[in-house]
Amino acid sequence: MFRTLLWRAVLLLTLAACAESPPAPTATPTLVPTFTPYVRPTLPPTNTPVPTPAQPPTVTPVLVEPLTGVAVEPPLDMPLPEGWAFGFDTMLFQEVGDLTYVPIALYKGAVTGGTGTIVLIWNFRSITTGNPLSAAYGQPNLWVDGLRLLRALVFDPRCNIGTAAQQRYTVGGKDAVGTQFAAVDCPDAPDTKGWFAGLTVDDVNFVFYVYTDPITAMDGVAKQELQAVLDGVVFRVADLRAKDTP
Repeated sequence: MFRTLLWRAVLLLTLAACAESPPAPTATPTLVPTFTPYVRPTLPPTNTPVPTPAQPPTVTPVLVEPLTGVAVEPPLDMPLPEGWAFGFDTMLFQEVGDLTYVPIALYKGAVTGGTGTIVLIWNFRSITTGNPLSAAYGQPNLWVDGLRLLRALVFDPRCNIGTAAQQRYTVGGKDAVGTQFAAVDCPDAPDTKGWFAGLTVDDVNFVFYVYTDPITAMDGVAKQELQAVLDGVVFRVADLRAKDTP
């Protein structure tokens, strides 16, 4: 459009110069608006910079020692071989969405071919099926409990842990359920293997974990020596409850 208007202005000026006409009286010049060939874009208003969000505070991880140092003696007697040592404690444990604690006991000493260890975890809540139509609803499953505590508390979760099928055992002459296990490739412990046996006595749950160091010791008579220790267990849950009754 700008180019068309320019050619029109040139043509009018040429025709006016060629025409023979008397001089025109002087007139007040007429103001002609100046044509702007394009509109210069207006710079956008300066945007106010969005304030940089404050950096989140630096979170320093704090390692919480799972052992509380509170010694709780289990309600049982366990005759130990000569030279064996033992200790009691409680351990923080994330269980079914709640941070709770469970009592533990450790028994350790010499067996043929190496060192035997018995870890007892007791007075813990049992996981059962959530199906009310199941025959097992509301019934504790010490085999399942033993498996989960094996991986959660007894050994480092980074260990490569293998287990066998469910088996029957005895502790203190009472029937127990459990299985054999092996824990290898642990970051800070030697390879080992053994078994666990779980049972409920007067509504209190107990699981015994038995293993040896080195792993080969379990292939000899050490297995019978450790079972003999479990055979000597005498439970005193009723005595403990009588003591707590006012």
